[in-house]
Amino acid sequence: MGFLGWLFGLDRDELGDPAVIAGIVLSFVLFIAATAVMALLIKRKRLSFVKASLRAWDRARALFQGAFFVLTNSFAVGWLKGTVYGGKLKFVCVPGLGCYSCPGAWGSCPIGALQAVLNEFDPKASFRPDGSFVKKPVYLFAFYVIGGMMMLGAAAGRLVCGFLCPFGFIQDLIYKIPAPKLKAVVSAKDAKHPKLGSFLLRLDGYARYLKYAALTVLVLFLPFFASADPVFCKYVCPSGMLFGGIPLMAGNAGLAGQAGDLTLLKLAILASLVIMSLFVARPFCRYFCPLGAFYALFNRVSLLRYGVDDGACARCGGCSACRNACPMGVDPVKTPNSPECIRCGRCGAVCPNKAISFGIRTKTPNGRGIRVRKQ
Repeated sequence: MGFLGWLFGLDRDELGDPAVIAGIVLSFVLFIAATAVMALLIKRKRLSFVKASLRAWDRARALFQGAFFVLTNSFAVGWLKGTVYGGKLKFVCVPGLGCYSCPGAWGSCPIGALQAVLNEFDPKASFRPDGSFVKKPVYLFAFYVIGGMMMLGAAAGRLVCGFLCPFGFIQDLIYKIPAPKLKAVVSAKDAKHPKLGSFLLRLDGYARYLKYAALTVLVLFLPFFASADPVFCKYVCPSGMLFGGIPLMAGNAGLAGQAGDLTLLKLAILASLVIMSLFVARPFCRYFCPLGAFYALFNRVSLLRYGVDDGACARCGGCSACRNACPMGVDPVKTPNSPECIRCGRCGAVCPNKAISFGIRTKTPNGRGIRVRKQ
């Protein structure tokens, strides 16, 4: 029981509770099942878009996303008792935008962990009257969080957004609900009304910078210099409300009774994004997500990148299948490694000539060069 107590963050009395024991057993079952599903998808090459149709690819990716969500949120004791896991694994950050307070979460959200560490910095106590800096412990800056995020970004860019982010997965599921879909305007020439298309294209382009503002101002600047609160997590984060706030309030009447204006604000933000997700693919990822903004900085330089075989591409014949399939409104032929690309793989799966590849190769098996830069 000592190891289980250490792993699950439970004391002796809690370990004697039959509900807790059942939760521990269920946690292991869910963890093993999710791992097995992910391993089978990889082993059987279901996640190779070179061999998959678009429909098969979407199903395999959704299954992988769901399995990873179960894997990282399989602390069944939390779901059964309405509590938050407090064991040693909580010091590990999951790659996507999850929530520390999710009842089933084993790890922490990188954005939440980053802000929590930055909040330790007190500018009034850290500088002398002459402006010189008072030395603080190394936790002054979240090196381990930033380092982990940089490693993931340098390896694969926004691949996390397309495969490992729980809130992105929820948006994908909502978008599948039948409703009129507002496709992204990629080119004003392709719009029915060119002037309106040109205006919407510019508006969409400017709006996408909001996520960089969220990263810079709400996640980094305000918690570090101006506020004692984790501003983004406390006032904005819809993922925290969905995976943390709502489940905890549902399982704890006392906590639900304490909900106030801040809870209503975050519920309104979440509801707005849910409604938007019915009509627009991944609106939060596209316009507001600070974690996606961070990973986007690495898309053009990451080790694993998209490449286009111009010799096999049929764009000259009028094919725009990859552009039409992209949920983020990216033209993969023109900008295969756009910062907006979440690397979901739909472009490669739908390409009739399989001219789009993902990896570290610079040449095709036929010896033709693979273009990774803007056309």
